[in-house]
Amino acid sequence: MLSSKELMHLEDFLSMEQTCAKTMNYFASNVQDTQIKQVFQQIAQKNQQNFQTMSKHLNAGQNLQ
Repeated sequence: MLSSKELMHLEDFLSMEQTCAKTMNYFASNVQDTQIKQVFQQIAQKNQQNFQTMSKHLNAGQNLQ
């Protein structure tokens, strides 16, 4: 079982991943160079995957309690 402090850190992590994904998508939509656009899109996708994976594990842990 997670302590309230650990849970708070994980929630912060989730928030940061979402913010990073949104920021990278914003950058990708505002850059002209296609290679740089692709890099920003790939980073955004990885941030979103991290968010989804962590959310899935947290939700699974809550269902066990």
